[in-house]
Order: sequence, then structure tokens, then C-alpha cells
Amino acid sequence: MWIFLKKFYRDLGESKGQFISVLAVVMIGVMFYTGLNFALENLSEAGSKHFKDYRLADLWSSVYRAPEGVVKRIEAIPGVKMAIGRVVQDVRISMPEKEATVRLISLPDKRSTIVNDIQLKSGSYFSMDASNQCIVSDSFFYANGLAIGQTIEPIINGDRVKLKVVGTAKSPEYILEMRDQSEIAPDPTRFGIIYVKKSYLQTILDFKGSVNDINVLLNQEGDVKKVKDELKRMLKPYGMISTIERKNQISYSMFDADVTALNSMAAVFPMLFFIASAVIIYITMTRMIENQRTQMGVLKALGYSNLDIMLHYQTYPLLVGVLGSIAGAVMGVFIVGRGLLNMFNMMYSLPIEGTAVSGSLVLPAASLALCFCAAAGYNACRKELYLVPAQSMRQKAPASGKKMFLENIQLLWKRFNFSWKIILRNLFRYKKRSAMASIGIIFSMALLLVAFGLKNSIDDLMRVQFSEIQKHDIKISFSKIMNIDELDFIRSIDPIRSVEPILESGMEITNGWMKKDIGLVALNRNSTLYGILDETGKQVVLPQEGILLPVRLLDTLDLQVGEKAYLRSFYPGKNEEKNKKEVHIKGVIAQYTGQSAICSTDYLKYLLKEGLITNGAYIKLENPKHEKAVIDQLKDILTISTIQSKSEIVANNEKMLESMNSVIVFMILGAGILAFAVIYNIANINIFERRREIATLSVLGFTARELKSVVFNENFFISAFGIIAGIPLGRFLLDIVIKMQMTDNMQLPVVLKPSSYLIAALLIIAFTATANWMLAKKILSINMVESLKSAE
Repeated sequence: MWIFLKKFYRDLGESKGQFISVLAVVMIGVMFYTGLNFALENLSEAGSKHFKDYRLADLWSSVYRAPEGVVKRIEAIPGVKMAIGRVVQDVRISMPEKEATVRLISLPDKRSTIVNDIQLKSGSYFSMDASNQCIVSDSFFYANGLAIGQTIEPIINGDRVKLKVVGTAKSPEYILEMRDQSEIAPDPTRFGIIYVKKSYLQTILDFKGSVNDINVLLNQEGDVKKVKDELKRMLKPYGMISTIERKNQISYSMFDADVTALNSMAAVFPMLFFIASAVIIYITMTRMIENQRTQMGVLKALGYSNLDIMLHYQTYPLLVGVLGSIAGAVMGVFIVGRGLLNMFNMMYSLPIEGTAVSGSLVLPAASLALCFCAAAGYNACRKELYLVPAQSMRQKAPASGKKMFLENIQLLWKRFNFSWKIILRNLFRYKKRSAMASIGIIFSMALLLVAFGLKNSIDDLMRVQFSEIQKHDIKISFSKIMNIDELDFIRSIDPIRSVEPILESGMEITNGWMKKDIGLVALNRNSTLYGILDETGKQVVLPQEGILLPVRLLDTLDLQVGEKAYLRSFYPGKNEEKNKKEVHIKGVIAQYTGQSAICSTDYLKYLLKEGLITNGAYIKLENPKHEKAVIDQLKDILTISTIQSKSEIVANNEKMLESMNSVIVFMILGAGILAFAVIYNIANINIFERRREIATLSVLGFTARELKSVVFNENFFISAFGIIAGIPLGRFLLDIVIKMQMTDNMQLPVVLKPSSYLIAALLIIAFTATANWMLAKKILSINMVESLKSAE
């Protein structure tokens, strides 16, 4: 075996560039597999443990007001393990430099085992010393620079109420602290959770003996649909606003979408690199074995078995697999995996430790890499091993040449110069190798398009949502329903250009046996501060009667434009079956966040039998620079429960989405290495095989530039084919990745700008040019005398 090791070492020295390039492809594949699965395993495990340990609810029901005794009746429903009744209220709070919204949630006065329990991170639970104690969500606490023992003053029912901070906590219910479905990303500086003693919150909100939020945890036998139907029936008399399943709860649904997307990406992206590495190894090994055909014949004649020779040639791909697996696994865990976990730690209020590195994580990646490498090596060797020594020691007959179909098109063929005719003949002479080489470029182009497509889609979502749909500067919500005339005071504030009333309400929409709880947004018909767009991006006119629905709701309810459905309010006294209102679907709208129907404020008279009422407003300023001054004046209006600045929301979303840039950079890096490795290996083989041809052309007077163009233009041709063929694969993969990110509450548009195609193509060309530049010296260093000697 010593002779084989010496030979392998010598062969490796002669092709170290090829070895390193294919090693890099395997390493990137293992890195993506290990890194994505490392992040997936830790994120999924952290979430599952947190949800289980702190008993995340299976159902959430919101009502206007229900007696506490209803909780005991709910716990008696078959399949229910436990339930809790809470008081929940969104209120405004003035923080240094800014206004924020906090969600007050009641907790038992004494610590007990409950649904949606909290994980105390610092401080302590409520004591019996004082009633006005509170526990603040961990992310809101640190984002706003609060301290244990500090007093905060949320505005509750028009009064500033003092609450003393005694601790911080995380909750399985709010791993993403987002106020509602309309938000794209959490902003802990402007929205947070504050837990208050139940008895105290009931007192200050005038809810003694009552609750407005019921959370239900099911046992293993519990049927979500049956319990949900019974829950809705039981709570109907108390003005049920909504009942949400765990899968549709904002935090959980987005967490689940991220886990699903990671799982799919971990299965798809590494496979592209493993397939590409197998192709490169197959091409490299095939050329190596054909060039060493005589040596194989000599070894067989000397008595070495086929197995000995096979094992010798398998050393190359197996070493690539082993070294690539080790380096890729280390980089995957410590660069990709930890990088993704850092990104998720910024997003989620979840104890993600990032310590789970198991054999089950690394072994599948290493096994896949080794299998692909070994299979490629075996397929390259097996044909030559079946030859008898006498055959092996003869030079292999060159591939037969024949006319290409292009040569029959004389008008076209005559236009090619001599160099391009050589290039085209060589490509079609080795069609299989050319096609296999293009696979790497196709995969590289597809990865680049997915990377740029993700960026384009997110940018388009931000542009449409905050420029074409939300045209206002400030949105306010009131703590109670008001008459539209009461907005006149806000209109009188000098820097304000216009104010438009809105009413946001919960409704149940029904089509036959299908029902869904949705939001309803009522706007002025001539609204200039909220743009309504169809799926093509065109402006939609708000009809006088009827409603507009997003396409996801139409699909869910099996509705078409022009058909009718039924809406039922959740307001007490208006939530009976007899209060259902027949509505016509007048159009389809684009809605990327949430699932809300839109109607005119005039149509509310028909739906609710009320006058012109509002619970919020959009505000447009004369100049955005007056925003702070206007917000300072709005803060003094105690009936305003929330103040949202669009500019601050956009800035926060952009900051959160910056973490996506690192993912895109890794994908571009991987695509670049893949394209470079393919071109480098093919060009290397091409130069070695065509030494005699290149030397002949040199003797005939070809300049150095012309010699390089014969080889390198062939690489550009393969790259051009790969770019074109990679476009449909890239679009297909982008569609899959985007669909995996979609939830009931969030939808990303699939956008690939023409500039992205151009940039991706230019990057492939740049990677190809780099590989060509690195190999230019090899062409110029060919020894003409040696190369022109007879092959025999």
C-alpha cells in the first residue's frame, strides 16, 4: 500500500488547485447543512421546551366581559386540561423620549400553576406588601432602560396609574412581542407586556369578578375544533370577540414558519452543493483515470487487484469528503449556526442557548458528503477496471468527431471565426462533460436569484406597506368608541394637514359551513391616507356597499368576487345569529399583514346599526419634521390609548431586517465558490487534455491572448448556458422559500427585479473571469516540445 500512498501524494501535488476547489464546495455544503440544522435543532428545542414548561395555551378567547365563574365551566369541557381567566388591556405609557404601548395582563396574586405562565428572569413575583406591583417583559425592560424598583405610569382609563417594577419575565405567549397582525417585526422600545396583580387590575379597570380573556390548555385527548366550537357557544352571551388556535397565534405562527423554513432550507440548499461536488469529482476523476489509464494497466499487470486499485483512486474523493466534512461542520456550527441563532435571539424573547451539538447533527452531513464523493469516484473508476491489462496499457482512442448541426447552417457557421469554431466543436464533442459542468453554474445562478429575490421581496413589502398602503404619518387608537365629530380637536393642531377616522373591529365571516374570525377596517370612501391595492398593485376604489377581502381569505372561505357571505359582530347585543348581515364581496385586495376585510364608514350603519363612530384615526402632517411636536401634544389627550409613528416603525423594521443581509452574503459566497470551483476544474482539465492542440496553435502563430481565448471563451459559454438555465430553477426555489415563510398573518410578495437577474449574471461572469485569470499562467507555461511529442 506504500506505493499507492506515494502515488496519491504525487497526484495530489499535481492537482492541488483542483483538490482545494472541490474541497471548498463540499465544505460549503456541509457548512450549510450543519449550520442550518444546528440553528433548527436549538431553536426548535428551545421553543418546544419553553412552550411545554410554561404551558402555552391551545386556545385564546377574547370577550367583552365574562364572569370569572365561566372558567370553571370551561375546564369541565371534555378534552380541556386547564383554563385561566385574565384581564387584558392595551394602554399608553410615556417613556423617556417616546410614547409606547403596553399590554396589561393580569396574573394570580399568588404564584400558582397556570396556562401561559411566566419565566421570571430577574427580581421577584408579586409580594403581599403592595397591590400596585408589576412584572415587565424582559425585552421591553432592557430596551427602555428600566430598573427593578422603578415606578412607571401607564395611562389607564384616562388616569396615570403608578406601578412599581418588581421583576422581569419571558412568556411562551409573547416570544415575539407584537401588538397585532399588522406589524411586521417586534419593536421592544414601543410595545411590551406588563403583568399586574389580578385583583388590582380588576379594580382599576372596573372588572371586579369579571375577565375578558380566557386561555385554554388541552390534554392529549382534546380535539381543538370541538373544544373551540363549544368555547364559542359558551362565551357567546358575553360578547365573544375572537377565538384563536395556537397555530394562528401571532408569536407561535411566525415561530413555526421560521422552523418550517429552516427545515426545508436545510434539506434543499446543502443538496445543491453535494450534487455539484459529486459532478465535479466525477469529471475530475474521469479525466484523471483516463490520463492514468496506462498506469492502471501496469498496476494490474504487476498483480494488484481491482479492489486495491479502486481503493487507491477512492482515496481522493474520500479525503475530500472527510476534510470537507470536518471543516464544514466546524464552520457550520460556529459561523452559520451561531450567526442564525444570534439573529433569532434578536427577534425572539426565547431562552435559546445554542449548545446542542450532537452526532445526529454532524453525521448525516458527513455521511451525505462521503456518499456523494465515493459514488462519484466509483462511477469514474469502474469502466476502466473491467479492462484487461493489455487494453489498459494502450492509449484510449480519442472521441470521434462529426459534423455539428451548426455546421449545416452555413450562413451562421461562416460568421464564426476559427477560434470559436474550435470552441464549439470541443463543446459538442464532449457534450456530457459540458452538460455536467453547467450543473454547477445552474445551481450557483439559482442560489444567487434566491438570495436577491428574498431581498427584493422584503424591500417590496416595505415599500408597498409603508408608501402605497400606509400613507399617513401617525396612527392613533382610542380607549373607547367615539363619535367622528370628536376628531375636530385633533384637526385643530397646527402642523396636522389632515385626519381620517377609522374603525377597527372583530367580526365573524361565514360562507356556508365555513367560518373565520377576522378584523374589519372601516375607512372613508375618499381616503387619501390609506391606499387600497389589488394584487397587481393598482389602486382600488372603496365601494359604497359591500366589502373587500384579501385573496387568502377568499381562498380559505372558498369565495369569489360577486358572491355573498355573512358578517356577525362580536359586540354584546349584536352578536346573535339574527344579527348576521348579508354582505357582497366587491373585490380582492393585496394585504401582506393580517387578514382584515375593508368597508366604507357609511357601510357600518348597515353592519352595526350605529352612527358614524370611530376608535382610531390616521394623521398626515404638513411636514414630517413636526412629528415629535405633534406627538407631544397628542400625549396630553388621555383618551388616546396608543400613538404609532410610521417613521419609527419603518426604522425598527429596517433594523430588524438588516440581519437578513448576513444570510444573503453567505448565499452569495456559497454560490461564488460553487461557480469558481466548477470553472476552475473544467478549465484545468481542458488545458491538460488540449496541451498538444494549444502547442500546435502556438506554433501556427496564435498569440498568447488568442490561445487563452480558445480555452477561456469555452468557460464563458458554459457559464452563459448555466445562467440562462439557472433562471427557472432560481424562480422555482424562490417561490418555495417564500411560501414557507407565509403564515395566516403574514404574506411576502414574490419579487425578482430585472436588476437582480443582471447582477446575478454579472457575478457568475466575474467568478468565471477570476477562475480564468488564475489559470492563465498554465496556458503560457505549456512546454511546446514536450506537448508535441507523439502520444505513443
